[in-house]
Amino acid sequence: MKTKQRLISLTAGALLGAASAFSFADVESSAYYLNPVIYADGAAHALPITSGGGTIAYVYVSNVDTRAVFFNAECSVQSADNYTWFDINLEVTYPNGSVSIIAPSNSDNAFCTGHGNNILGTWSSNETHGTFYASQTGWYRIRVIGQLMGYTNGERVRMDDMSLIVMD
Repeated sequence: MKTKQRLISLTAGALLGAASAFSFADVESSAYYLNPVIYADGAAHALPITSGGGTIAYVYVSNVDTRAVFFNAECSVQSADNYTWFDINLEVTYPNGSVSIIAPSNSDNAFCTGHGNNILGTWSSNETHGTFYASQTGWYRIRVIGQLMGYTNGERVRMDDMSLIVMD
């Protein structure tokens, strides 16, 4: 009986050890901004994502591999229609200076939407994420670009409690 229990215990330990050896992720960079920001125009804005209000998060990549970027925030859109949304794009600048907007972005990522009641309320906590291939070692810059799409005069968006995480 004890031999059987030991065998089961050893097998379970080996399986858990093998599973943990293959499933890992490292947080390479994180940033947050906890103050509210309000935009009342249809222009694109680099959102503040660092505690000091900076708009760029830096991550040093020492190995070539795919990275995941996660952005979350509280969001509310004031609009008199149901066709206004706040678009979020995740922008990566590579060490060589090239810039890429990572999927699912490209101006059609409705992070939060208006409800047609013309009230800056109806809060939601939202998250978007994407991946990029870090093709070279060095410093990468990440910005979160937001734009009120379908904007008409009098509409606005409020963002609050924002955070960004980059994982290997």
